[in-house]
Amino acid sequence: MAEHFKRIQSKLEQFVKRYYTNELLKGAILFFAIGLLYLIATLLVEYVLWLSPTARTVLFWVFVAVEVSLFAKFIVFPLAKLLKLRKGINNQEASQLIGNHFPEVSDKLLNVLQLKQNKHSSELLEASIEQKSAELRPIPFKLAVNFNKNVTYLKYAAIPIAILVVSFMTGKINWFSDSYERVVNYTVAYEPPAPFDFFVINENLKALETKDFKVEIRTAGAIIPENAQIHFKGQSFFLQQSRPGQFEYTFSNLKEGLSFNLSANGVVSKAYRIEVIKVPTLVNFDMALEYPAYIKRKDELLKSTGNTTLPEGTKVTWTVRAQSTDEVAFYAKDTVKFEEISEGKFEASKRMFRTTDYSISTSNSALKDYENLAFSISVIKDNYPEMNVKMEIDSLDNQSLYFFGQVSDDYGLSKLRLVYYPIKTPRNKQYVVMPVSSSNFDEFVSAFPNQLFLEEGTQYELYFEVFDNDAIHNYKSSRSSVFSYRKLTEKEVEEKQLNVQNETIKDISKTFDKLKKQDKVLKEISKTQKEKRELNFNDKKKFENFIERQKEQEQLMKRFNKKLKENIKEFQKEETPFEKDKFKEELEKRLEENENQLKKDEKLLEELQKMKDKINKEEFTQKLEELAKQNKNKERSLKQLLELTKRFYVAKKAEKLLDDLSKLAEQQEQLSEKSKAENTVKAQEELNKKFIDFQEEMNALEKDNKALKKPMNLPQDKLTEAEIREDQKAATEALEAEEQEGQKGEVNSDDKEESQDGGPQNKPTGTQEKAKSKQKQAAKKMKKMRGWKYLQTL
Repeated sequence: MAEHFKRIQSKLEQFVKRYYTNELLKGAILFFAIGLLYLIATLLVEYVLWLSPTARTVLFWVFVAVEVSLFAKFIVFPLAKLLKLRKGINNQEASQLIGNHFPEVSDKLLNVLQLKQNKHSSELLEASIEQKSAELRPIPFKLAVNFNKNVTYLKYAAIPIAILVVSFMTGKINWFSDSYERVVNYTVAYEPPAPFDFFVINENLKALETKDFKVEIRTAGAIIPENAQIHFKGQSFFLQQSRPGQFEYTFSNLKEGLSFNLSANGVVSKAYRIEVIKVPTLVNFDMALEYPAYIKRKDELLKSTGNTTLPEGTKVTWTVRAQSTDEVAFYAKDTVKFEEISEGKFEASKRMFRTTDYSISTSNSALKDYENLAFSISVIKDNYPEMNVKMEIDSLDNQSLYFFGQVSDDYGLSKLRLVYYPIKTPRNKQYVVMPVSSSNFDEFVSAFPNQLFLEEGTQYELYFEVFDNDAIHNYKSSRSSVFSYRKLTEKEVEEKQLNVQNETIKDISKTFDKLKKQDKVLKEISKTQKEKRELNFNDKKKFENFIERQKEQEQLMKRFNKKLKENIKEFQKEETPFEKDKFKEELEKRLEENENQLKKDEKLLEELQKMKDKINKEEFTQKLEELAKQNKNKERSLKQLLELTKRFYVAKKAEKLLDDLSKLAEQQEQLSEKSKAENTVKAQEELNKKFIDFQEEMNALEKDNKALKKPMNLPQDKLTEAEIREDQKAATEALEAEEQEGQKGEVNSDDKEESQDGGPQNKPTGTQEKAKSKQKQAAKKMKKMRGWKYLQTL
């Protein structure tokens, strides 16, 4: 039956616990609000009054007492009652509080509690208590305590918080911290704040060594001082005012750090310190130039400069001496690294091949690329060697080439060579090394082919190549123009010599007309000289023109003589029967006489030219007559020389033709002995053509021979020539028949491959035998013609 009452007692205990919990929450809010507000009031008093240590001691301990009291009242006591460490409200007091909150409970709960305390217990009383307890059981006693009512106390906490927020937003929060520090340290004596403060507004107090450093200062406060001083190293200096409340001072050439402070109107600032940063500085700068060995130039050392002009391939070594430097950098297109070889000494090397703009900078841990110096090095490229070659053709043999060359280089030459090769096989180059000076200029003379072995009838190309001494670039070279050369065959040389001889004959023939004209002019001059006592201007001019033409004629005759001499020497240098007779000797003798006569004529012309202005008329006339006589002799001599030259030409031409015939006979005989595969119609036709050419040249020579005043005995064996033509024709026809039979027999060649005895059929056919026979007959008749002796009797 007592179950309902126990439940009522449990609910009352929950109510009491909730009640003191609410009291603790309310006390915490009030403690925070009142305690913080009192702290602000205490600090405000100190901020305004700047109390003495004694007053701050009293203020501090009063603050501590008040805060402890508030903490005990609002925190400790409710917490002790909550934990039942201290007696709190009893059940009757709790029932009254509950009854005040719940009207329906009224005095019912209090009556139940009073009945339970009655000492005269009975069943009727217990039943009455259970009945009343059952009626109160549904009512939630704990709701009589409302936590939400504590929100109204938060407005007290908002007051001190608002004060702090406003102070923080206005930048005046320092009053709170400064006052708090003075109150807490109540035994320390503090001076009241100055009416203004000094502020150094430089970003930092770091000065560069040996540089000026400006300190900028600003004052802030109720008073703006008009003057201010700076104090360092026991000295004081007035600051320069830049504007009201702002000052500046410049330290000159700082080498080490220092401390300073400021003062104005009795207000002294705290101490400041300027830190001096060591700057990386170049002290000395050298540049060693190591020139390439091939230019033969002495190495140099340049001091305190990085600008220069130098030859390509020069090795440059930079030596830098620096202070307070950890690193030296080289900035250019190509990176060069400086190595520290000793304290403060750095080196770097680079071989220069092109013009370079670069800079050198110094750095340390504090300053990067502090000192940056820009320079430029101009590089002179090593030029290619130069070559100038002129060519002349030998006027004697028209076969030899003569070269005169000049070679040069900016530093020196190393090699000169002649390169020649057949045009058809340009890879087969041959080299002839020529001597050349190692200086930067030289000249050379060279002849081609000289003693070189060249194939006859082959076209060659040749050029000269010169190399400089630039080992760095593998000895650069330059070439001359490419020249062409063809070595004539022996037959071509003879043909050429005969053509030259023939042209000379034609040139001599043309001079006869000029000689006749000169004779006519000479007669007119002689006549004028005899008729007039003195020659006038026109007569003298006419005579001068005659002398000039006469000299030209003399020079032309000299060239003819020289040409004929050279031609005679070149004709078949090998000793032949024709060289042993007196024919050649007579021609050479006549040429020698003609040359002597030309010298006499030249001397006479000089005398006449000197005498034309003289009065001695008889002597002048005598000299003219002498010149006329010599011209007549010269004309006769020239005719004789021309005749001898023509005869010499005919003889040499006949000799050449007989040599050609001899070679042709050998070729014809060799062809007759060759196999079927080589003895062809085409090969025979080529020999036929050569014999026809021989006949044509013999006919032309016969015409030249008949043109002589006394023709030589050059009988042509027309009958033998006709027989040779017939033999060659028959051989050709037999070879053609043989080829046709061979083509027809190819179809049945397998059946006829073996002879009766089982061996190969090697015997020549009838047509082959006929062809060979005719070929041998033709060769024999050619040899017979070559045996003529008519030239040996000339």
